[in-house]
Amino acid sequence: MNNSKEYLDFFNHEYKDPSTHSAYSTNSNFRFESRSDALEVKNMLQTRSPHAKQYELSVEYINPNQSMQVGWYITVRKVVAKPSDDQTGNSKK
Repeated sequence: MNNSKEYLDFFNHEYKDPSTHSAYSTNSNFRFESRSDALEVKNMLQTRSPHAKQYELSVEYINPNQSMQVGWYITVRKVVAKPSDDQTGNSKK
């Protein structure tokens, strides 16, 4: 994909701090005409971005309201840490 550096730079800038994002987001900068293009960029972000491990990325076809265009989007969800046994009170002593 020709714009892979631009996508990577945008992702690294926009998603470097998970605390500034909701649990789920769809960004119009990650809209694609084809599923294969969206998957290619998603895979590139997962392998090349140091921030991608803080998120779960998926590709979804969205037919949204008037504020966005129909198309394939990379959706970004924050990874929620599962509580350890010590935090849930289930630790065995």
